[in-house]
Amino acid sequence: MDGINNAPGKITDLMKTTPAHPSFNTMNQAPHCWQRYNEWVVCLKQTSGDEEKCQPMRGLARGICPDDWVEKWDEERPKGIFMGVQYPEMPRPWVKKDAHH
Repeated sequence: MDGINNAPGKITDLMKTTPAHPSFNTMNQAPHCWQRYNEWVVCLKQTSGDEEKCQPMRGLARGICPDDWVEKWDEERPKGIFMGVQYPEMPRPWVKKDAHH
């Protein structure tokens, strides 16, 4: 086992926990998780879907979010039912584009 633990590029070198954020200093980390996941989607939008460039942000989201949340959001995004940042742009029939307030 020591050979694995001391090998360069070992799994624990690749995994990082998301840094603390002063806006989310309470015990409930759900808002921080939501923010990190949406920051990853924004990165995808800004890089035309370059997942390699956005991998660090994906890792931060995965480091704080429960796996089942990430899987759920990953499934919702292509269906256009994810309530966060949209990429690729998906139709959202509940949003009225011509509505004036």
